[in-house]
Amino acid sequence: MVKIRLCPKCKKPTLRNATNVSGWLAPDMFECSDEKCGYVGHIYLEVDTDDIKGDAKEEPKKNKKKL
Repeated sequence: MVKIRLCPKCKKPTLRNATNVSGWLAPDMFECSDEKCGYVGHIYLEVDTDDIKGDAKEEPKKNKKKL
């Protein structure tokens, strides 16, 4: 079970700690290392790799509407 932190803005796993004292002296701050995104904040998405593997095994649902 490995948890991955995703950027809430671009949904990529490119987050890193914004400061050296995050979590000790100040609340955790994260920044996205993607140049196009530029997110800096306290919030991040956390995804379990087991959940990703389970979703990939499921077949995508076909959305067909009858008119």
